[in-house]
Amino acid sequence: MKFSKIIKFIIVLSISFPVYSNNGIWEGIFDINGHGSYDFTGLINSKYASAYTKKAKVVYSGTFKEKNNYFTWSLSMYLKDGTKFGTAEIKGKIIDKNIMSGKWTTEPAKDYGNIYLIKKNNTILNTGKIINRKWVAKETNIKQKIIIKDNKIIGKDNNNCNYYGEIKPLNKKIYTTNIEIASCGVSDGIYSGMAHIKKDNEKYNLFVTGTNKNFSLFMMLE
Repeated sequence: MKFSKIIKFIIVLSISFPVYSNNGIWEGIFDINGHGSYDFTGLINSKYASAYTKKAKVVYSGTFKEKNNYFTWSLSMYLKDGTKFGTAEIKGKIIDKNIMSGKWTTEPAKDYGNIYLIKKNNTILNTGKIINRKWVAKETNIKQKIIIKDNKIIGKDNNNCNYYGEIKPLNKKIYTTNIEIASCGVSDGIYSGMAHIKKDNEKYNLFVTGTNKNFSLFMMLE
């Protein structure tokens, strides 16, 4: 009888005090060697992370660790839709569970700066059926047209590159992606990464990042 009461008490406690998670989308700004500001969007799932900055034209892929409200991002850096060129480390403190404030450095270039991120919820759609539709590229010279049906991807761009793959819910805000680019020369290969949907001016925008050993993929679709 006492054991049963203890179990019930533990269950009530777990319902009343949910475990906080850093998983989700973090947006903000950073500077480069004291010059800026540049946009930064980071995606976190458990220990894994990806990120991108549209202004600096960089895609990141790596890991995220947190202990006692202090965090570390360890990231490989790629030119947007281009080659790997270095690594970045971001360290700092999480404030009130929804702010990251820290500093970053890169190798081998030895760049540095400050970074400030806020966890986003309201403008980021939860993962779900909205992903399954036709998407077209925006604000880019590479015009991709992508159809997602039953979480399967098929598409083409104006360079006659073909896209195949899948996109599935990873957590409440993030999708996991595996995309193969074919008939595209040096860019051919399989790219693994993350994606999310953001609502902006009543429109849905899908952001997809992917990397492999040598190259990165970045798609901004609507």
